[in-house]
Amino acid sequence: MSQIQESSQRLGKKEILKVNKLILMAVLSIVLITSAFAIWTPQPTIWVMQLLASKKNPETFGSNPSDLPTLMAQTQVISDITYPSKYQENKLDLYLPQGNSKQLPVILFIHGGGFITGDKFMAANYSRALATDGYAVVSMNYELAPGATLFDQTKQVGEVWSYLQHLASEYPLDPTRVILAGSSAGAFLAGEFALIQSNAEYAKLVDIPQLMPANTINGLLLYSAPYDITELLNNDLKSSLQFVLKRMGWGILGDKNWMNKSDFLNLSKYVTKDFPPAFVTDGNTNSFESQARTFVDTLKEKDVQVNSLFFDPAEMKVGHGYQFDMASPASISSLEKTKEFLKEITASSQ
Repeated sequence: MSQIQESSQRLGKKEILKVNKLILMAVLSIVLITSAFAIWTPQPTIWVMQLLASKKNPETFGSNPSDLPTLMAQTQVISDITYPSKYQENKLDLYLPQGNSKQLPVILFIHGGGFITGDKFMAANYSRALATDGYAVVSMNYELAPGATLFDQTKQVGEVWSYLQHLASEYPLDPTRVILAGSSAGAFLAGEFALIQSNAEYAKLVDIPQLMPANTINGLLLYSAPYDITELLNNDLKSSLQFVLKRMGWGILGDKNWMNKSDFLNLSKYVTKDFPPAFVTDGNTNSFESQARTFVDTLKEKDVQVNSLFFDPAEMKVGHGYQFDMASPASISSLEKTKEFLKEITASSQ
């Protein structure tokens, strides 16, 4: 090999080393910047969680009821109605029984998704099943965190509630007979909205004005709700999961130090005798069953009407948001108990 060739090879190796060094420095810089960004803002954590959620196929969410073709034939769906809001996510879907002309009680359904994901479509089949039983079901979207806080989302529930008056001028629904419903995070929002209307102290604490007398809300359907969000941090969790939950809370509440001033996240603490009648249910696996049982006990202590549905883990394992797995025995039971509760509270409100 000539000296010229050896020199060329040495120069080539030096250039490769230099390029590799630059690449390594660039990667380290990205890691450091990302880490710093994750420490100083909750957005990266929430973006990752939203990305993971987006990988799930909406078409395979839950399972269809065996009578879905019948439900579809018996219901009318008016999709993507815009309700007045300063937020971009301000659409709702309305489910009505076919051929109905009389004013119907309204079920206002709030979807779940940890306050950062989810969509009104999640309650589609369940809404159809309730509509065929004689209800107008309004399934709403709301702005997701970090674009909006939990308080903003609760205010959007109020916006839809107010918009029901306008909907009643176009569709056969009765805005004086309204039931709030929600799954998971949506159930928390439903419970919080009801607390605001029934407890002036709580309304002042969260700085959201009361919109109507508490008895305007005929009842609540609460599926797989977290009734005390701060309790999630008290469990024996890995530090990595603690990190994620704390930053999710930061993004949802808009406050880095939310853990130190978050009594308002425990709904049981503020329940009064004026809280609306409620149907409370949850699964026994990977969900908030213990919190749901505590909430039921609190309602009973305050002499609030409450119906509940829980499952014996020795007989069946039932997961979070199980009611949307509509082919399952647990969901079928939930729907039956839901309809029984609705008949009780709507009969007494007529």
